Amino acid sequence: MPELPDLAVMAKNLSTKLVNHTVKGLTLHVDRKNNVPEKEMQEALVGHKVKSIQREGKELHFKIGDSVLGLHLMLHGELKVAEPGEEVKFPILQLDFPNQSLYLTDWQKSATPTLNPDEVSVPDALTITQDQFTELLGKKKSDIKTVLLDQKSIRGIGNAYADEILYDAAIAPHSLANKVPADKLYKSMVSVLNDAIENISKSDPDRVTGENRDFMKIHLPKTAQTKKGEYIIVDKKGSRKSYYVASQKEYK
Repeated sequence: MPELPDLAVMAKNLSTKLVNHTVKGLTLHVDRKNNVPEKEMQEALVGHKVKSIQREGKELHFKIGDSVLGLHLMLHGELKVAEPGEEVKFPILQLDFPNQSLYLTDWQKSATPTLNPDEVSVPDALTITQDQFTELLGKKKSDIKTVLLDQKSIRGIGNAYADEILYDAAIAPHSLANKVPADKLYKSMVSVLNDAIENISKSDPDRVTGENRDFMKIHLPKTAQTKKGEYIIVDKKGSRKSYYVASQKEYK
């Protein structure tokens, strides 16, 4: 699933391609998850220009005319910009522009388009202040990785970047959230996420879908050691795996 850095780069690159372009047509190929009928979505978006494209947590929000189209890629969703006549597999939503089309695709049919999504008050990982972050952790008695992943506590971070942030901060993932050094973790969170955005932007300047994790230091499936030679420990909690090393301190 794309996380905050991937989505931030997608928003920037899609803006270059689509902002100020007018939506000429809209097709809902799969309508079981959208929040309004296709006709209502067409009336709101078709004939209007794309004003902006921004990341909101783990979603992309397209400001089109006076409306907002929210896209959540879920686990396997992708975005594709296609030329006229180009075949696209597993389409969910199709936005047609004069010379190209934007597709939301997903072979699992789980990716979700939402017209005018509700505003969310939960802070984003790159807008939350250090004081807010410290206050948040102080109220949590669960493990720190669970808190970082909880989109009702802080938005944007997924499994891979939670591991990277905790590794950078030298904090074990099963530490109690209200016991960890919040200032240290906050600095690692901001640094890791911003560095990832920069790395992806440099290596994939046209990226509009998928994930780039070539630069990761600890979330390395099928890899036994970090580049520093540390042995990677893999813990499984339900369907979620955590990757860390012995030197990451446990706070309890």
